[in-house]
Amino acid sequence: MDQQGSVCDGVMLLRGLEAAAHWLEQHVGEVNALNVFPVPDGDTGTNMHLTLGAAVKDVQPLPSAAAVADQVYRKALMGARGNSGVILSQIIRGFAEGIDGKAQLDGPGLAEAFRRAAERAYKAVMKPTEGTILTVARVAGEDAVAAAAADAGYTQVLAAAVAGANRAVAETPNQLKQLRDAGVVDAGGKGLAIVLEGLLKQARGETIERPVGSAAVEVAFDIDEIHSEDDFGYCTTFLLEGSDIPFEDVRAMIANMGQSVVVVGDETLVKAHVHTERPGDVLNYAIGFGALTGIEIANMDKQRAAIKDTGLVSTESSRAPKESTAALGGGTRGAVVEDEEVAPIGIVAVAPGQGFVDIFQSLNVGNVITGGQTMNPSTKDLVEAISQLPQREVIVLPNNSNILMASRQAQELVDKTVRIIPSKTVPQGMVAMLAFNYTEDLEDNVAAMTKALGNVRTLEITTAVRDATVDDKAVRSGQTIGLLDGTLVEAGDDRDAVIDAMLERVDMDRYEVVTIYYGATTDEAQAQVLADRITERYSHLDTVEVQSGDQPFYDFIISAE
Repeated sequence: MDQQGSVCDGVMLLRGLEAAAHWLEQHVGEVNALNVFPVPDGDTGTNMHLTLGAAVKDVQPLPSAAAVADQVYRKALMGARGNSGVILSQIIRGFAEGIDGKAQLDGPGLAEAFRRAAERAYKAVMKPTEGTILTVARVAGEDAVAAAAADAGYTQVLAAAVAGANRAVAETPNQLKQLRDAGVVDAGGKGLAIVLEGLLKQARGETIERPVGSAAVEVAFDIDEIHSEDDFGYCTTFLLEGSDIPFEDVRAMIANMGQSVVVVGDETLVKAHVHTERPGDVLNYAIGFGALTGIEIANMDKQRAAIKDTGLVSTESSRAPKESTAALGGGTRGAVVEDEEVAPIGIVAVAPGQGFVDIFQSLNVGNVITGGQTMNPSTKDLVEAISQLPQREVIVLPNNSNILMASRQAQELVDKTVRIIPSKTVPQGMVAMLAFNYTEDLEDNVAAMTKALGNVRTLEITTAVRDATVDDKAVRSGQTIGLLDGTLVEAGDDRDAVIDAMLERVDMDRYEVVTIYYGATTDEAQAQVLADRITERYSHLDTVEVQSGDQPFYDFIISAE
C-alpha cells in the first residue's frame, strides 16, 4: 500500500485477506447466532470462516495482486463448506476475475473487482434472493463503483464498500420476513461485511484483535501431540463461545466424559479436545453454555488416518455386489480390479453419524464422507471422495441441503462424469440408494434415484438453542422442536407430544414403513419405546424399525416410506 492508500499490490492484498480471515474468526459465534432456525447446528459463520481460512492458507506472497487473487480463489473453491462458504468462494472467484492481469489495485480496479464479485455470486445461485449475502455483495460493489467514479483511491473505495455492506446488512430484515420475525439480520451478509471490515482495518493499519472480554482470547493446542497409537472412540474437538462460562466446571465435566482431554480458555471462549465413545453427550452438555463452532468428530476406530486427513471412509463396495456381477455381462460394463468385478458406477454419500456410515456401506456406497449439518464437508472432501473411486461415472448423495452447492462445485472440478442426486435429508439418501440398480446405466439410475426422493418424509427431533419465531411459530430455548422435511413445524416442552404432532402432519395411511434412527444422546431402548407407540397408533404399518444413526444433536431422525 502506498502512503496515501491509493494502490495495493499482491503482498498487501494477501495481508489484507489474512487479516479478514482472522477478523471473521473472532466473530464466528456472533454470525452463527444469527441463523434463523434455533437448531443447535447453525453454521454460517463456521463455514465462511473455514472457507476463507482455507483460501489464504499457504498462499505465496507474490508482488502481483492478480497472481495472489488467483491462488486465493482456487484454494477457496476447494475449501468451500456449506452454501454460505460456496457463495463466499464464488465472490472471491469473481473478485479474482475482476483484477485479472493487474499487478496493483487502485480505486477503480478494486471497484471493478467488487462488481465482478457480486455478479459471480448471483450466477452461482439458481434462484437469487434479495436480503441475503447476495444483496450485501451487490450493494458493496455499487458503492465501491460510485466512490471510484469520484476519484477515490484503494482505501477510500474499500471504506465505501464496507459502508455499503453494513447498510445492506441492516436492511435485510426489511427484505425477508423470516429475518424480521426472528429479529436478526442475514448471517451470510453479516459475515461478508465482517470480511470487508477486516480488509479495511488492515489497509488503515488498525488492530485486528477484538477487545479483551469479547471472546478474542487465543486458545490453541497441537492435536498431533495429544494423539497416540492407542487412541480409541471419537476424537471430538470444538470451540465454545459465550459469556460467564463456568470454565473450571466445564473442564471437570468434560474430563469425566472421556480420555485424552485437553480443555483451555476462559469464561468467554473454550477450546476442547476429548476422546469419547459418545461425542453427542459432550456436545449437548457444552452447548448449554453458549455457541459451538469448529466442531470436528473423527472415528479413530475405523481407518483413523484416513478420517483424520480427509473425513473419508473408504469401503470395498465400489465392487459390484456378487449377485449383480453376472448381470454385468462378464465385465462388458464393469472394470476389473484385483480379479474382482467393479461396479460401473461409483457412489459417494455424506453421513452425519457412524450408524449412518455403516448403513450406507452396507448398501454398497463406495465412499462415505463423515459430516452433515454439524460439520459440512468441504468441496475438497467431495472432490477427493469422487476421485478415489475407480469408476469414471459417479453419483453423489449430499443428504443435506447445505451440502448441495459444494457437491455441484466438486462436480465441476473433477475429470469424471458426476451426477448429483438432490437429497436434502439422510432418509432421502437411503431411499435413493435403494432405488439404485447396478445393471442400469447412469442416466436411468439418476432418474430412478431422483424420483425415489419423493417416496419418503423426514422427521427430525432436536432441542432449540435460542428463542426464535419461525414462520409465525414462537420457539423458546430448551424446547423440543420438530422439522418436517427441513421445515420447522412443531415446538413444545414435551418431546413425545411434539413427535405425535409431527406424525399427525404426515398422512401415515400413505406409508408402510417407519424407521427410527436414534442419535448419539439417545439409546436403542428409548427408540424402541417410541417404535412401540407408533406401532400401536398406526396398526396398518408393515414395519416400524429401529436403527442407530449416531447423529449428533438430533435425538431422532424418523423416516416414513
